[in-house]
Amino acid sequence: MTADSFDPYRSPTLPEVPYAGVAPSARPGLLTTLCVLCMVLGVLGVMNSLLGAMGAAGGRAFQAWVTPKTAPGMPPEMQEAQQKFQDDVAAVQDKFFWAIVPSIGFRFIAATLLLIGGIQALSLKESGRKVLLIACVVAAVFELCHSILQSLVNLEMMTAVNSYVENLMNAIPQKSNTPPGFTSLMQTFTRGAIVVSLILSYLIALLKVGLYLSGLVYLQKKEIRGRFLAHQPLMPTSVF
Repeated sequence: MTADSFDPYRSPTLPEVPYAGVAPSARPGLLTTLCVLCMVLGVLGVMNSLLGAMGAAGGRAFQAWVTPKTAPGMPPEMQEAQQKFQDDVAAVQDKFFWAIVPSIGFRFIAATLLLIGGIQALSLKESGRKVLLIACVVAAVFELCHSILQSLVNLEMMTAVNSYVENLMNAIPQKSNTPPGFTSLMQTFTRGAIVVSLILSYLIALLKVGLYLSGLVYLQKKEIRGRFLAHQPLMPTSVF
């Protein structure tokens, strides 16, 4: 009996194929998290860019639209204080106008790249990985530049807010039972609130930069690149 003869008592031999195990094109959970975060930040960035563009284009008209209206019966001194505050805010915006407008465009580009790169990378497209790499670099640079610009704007805004609080306190009728030093206390509280908001904005910016730099390193790992390359469709070979 030859080796090729049929033996009814022997189990059939299965063809030898390598064990596939986990599909090399499966998307890791960390990659999914990175893509989703970039997509969310991209959507928020696009929305902020559009609102910022409306504010820059509308100028004082847009500011008057978003500013709460004065309540009926408000004393003229308080109305004057509120109007002066609006003028001071508009003056700050005019002072930094030629820096704010490019920042809005920069934000829109970075947010759009994050959104497109996150969507494509979520589908394990190699082009999406490359776009997301560029987006992380652009977004990190934007956050650093925007933090510097925002610091300068907020310093000017702090002066305007302090002046507004002082004028508002001075407009309170003298017959009201305001304790001594109340105006100084309100100015200190307002200044502290602005400083806390600045610190929070810096912390958020640092978290974003950390995310972008981590994504930049993660997307260039050999294993992650292999996942994207394994997911690419095979190019048909020519018969000629």
